[in-house]
Amino acid sequence: MPVTLKIALENLTVPQLKALASHLPGEKPLRKQEVIDMIASALLGGKARAVWDQLDELQRAAVAEAVHEANGRHDARRFFARHGAKPAFVAAGIKSSDRFSSKASALGLFILYDPHERSQRVPPDLQAVLHAFVPPPEPIGLSGAESLPENEALTVRLTEREAAQEALILLRTLEQTRIQVSEKTALPGAASLRLLGEKLVSGDYYPWVEKKHKWVQEIGPIRAFAWPLLLQAGGLATRTGNRLTVTPAGVKALSAPPAETLRTLWRKWQKSTLLDEYSRVDAVKGQGGKGRVMTAVAPRRAEIEDALMECPVGRWVSVDAFSRFMCAAGMDFEVTHDPWRLYVCSSDYGALGYDGHGGWNILQERYIFAFLFEYAATLGLIDVAFVAPEDARRDFRDMWGTDELAFFSRYDGLRHIRLTPLGAYILGLADEYRPSVVSSDLALSVLPSLQIKVTHGTPAPEETLLLDNWTESVAPGIWRLDREKALTAIEKGFDIGELRAFLERGDDMMLPETVDSFIRNSERNGKALKLSGAAVLVECRDAETASAIAGHKETSALCLPTGEKMLVVRNDHLEKFRQRVRLLGFGMTT
Repeated sequence: MPVTLKIALENLTVPQLKALASHLPGEKPLRKQEVIDMIASALLGGKARAVWDQLDELQRAAVAEAVHEANGRHDARRFFARHGAKPAFVAAGIKSSDRFSSKASALGLFILYDPHERSQRVPPDLQAVLHAFVPPPEPIGLSGAESLPENEALTVRLTEREAAQEALILLRTLEQTRIQVSEKTALPGAASLRLLGEKLVSGDYYPWVEKKHKWVQEIGPIRAFAWPLLLQAGGLATRTGNRLTVTPAGVKALSAPPAETLRTLWRKWQKSTLLDEYSRVDAVKGQGGKGRVMTAVAPRRAEIEDALMECPVGRWVSVDAFSRFMCAAGMDFEVTHDPWRLYVCSSDYGALGYDGHGGWNILQERYIFAFLFEYAATLGLIDVAFVAPEDARRDFRDMWGTDELAFFSRYDGLRHIRLTPLGAYILGLADEYRPSVVSSDLALSVLPSLQIKVTHGTPAPEETLLLDNWTESVAPGIWRLDREKALTAIEKGFDIGELRAFLERGDDMMLPETVDSFIRNSERNGKALKLSGAAVLVECRDAETASAIAGHKETSALCLPTGEKMLVVRNDHLEKFRQRVRLLGFGMTT
């Protein structure tokens, strides 16, 4: 229980008490108890306002925030996150006996150390007095900006449409391709992750680079890593042996509105224990040690979700401001039960328990970056602007064992986020999902040669992404419709009707016949073939066995003959086919 003003003062030495008493008017007594009585009488008896007037702006902010906290606590970390500076508890030094000494500032009369609570607090009896005239602090919030800083060489990814497409693409990929996963971790191996990365709409955030030396840091996949986990956590995919397969719920999701699927995946991930996102911060070792090293992930995710709900829709927020906001607003969480169990390079010298090694920037902030970049962005809740992670942040350079690190985590390059309309819907901030509408003054000239020229304005990032899906760049401001890219885009689920609407909106003239024909033929031919499901090829011992099974009433509807002694069986019919051929007296091995 917090102690009263007098009890808090009793824990100070006589010189400390006299330093505080110097800020009060009147004659100063000599004995300790008399000094305590004098200070308490002055502050609780009506002179607190006069002392308050002596404080500077930062000191007043510290008192206001503590007074209007239910427990009167001064949280130094939260205060610094909000104001970027510390309030002065020590006054400027004065010369005495040829040495430089210092004394307590007037702030020490309001915020004192509570030995019972082991924290700095405004004592409850003084807190009641201060409530009468100390105004509450201004509400803290995130305002954001309409545009990104021009002085940063940023890569921007608009994730809203990508996420909707990729959810379907990855489910189709699992249907049609053998994606092997670890039976222990349920994670795909390097080859499978590379294949999944090639299926992504615009590729992963960073290009895949072959690792030539084991000591070289690897950024590796981010979106491609997240999707298999998200689909499993959402119940749309499951591990069967060492293979990832689509569940019945996943089959239904293929025809469901993408926004609903993404919202389900987000909600399921919030409660999932498949992965601790901080485990992806490879530089920090000891996370898998015996006993409870890491905290539960659900409370961490919940705090970040609450902070995302405070972001303005459609405005860019720097991740540094987002992190400071979380800290300042008390949206706090712990990553580990014991930072001494975690270390960089060496458990003896690189433990995160050492002062300055396991602070908010190393634990909470790196977790925030991983969660936002790898999961919130992958599901389309936020757009992201980023740079390469190498030397993007240098806040870890003073830590022991980091000399050889190019970056502390693969997410260090994340710079800005922007809450999308899809994100607002998924978070419950909007009752329905309405895709972003791009306002543009772009004017185009669409030519019979299938070229598209910009005649006025500059394409917005969304417009550039649309053009990249369907065209090849010929020169600055000039693109040419490309059949192969168009077919690829349609295969991935993009609607060529969006391209037609974009061209018609940008050019006052009717589309040339060649362009109209290109769009119509691409739409028709892009859907000429349809994958109806994955299948396995079953080799029979001889042609007679294949003929007997293919022609029998029990199995004829489950397979198709191909070649002399081969049968094709759909994956979803395989188990039933196996049961039926047993009834015919045949066994099937792998």
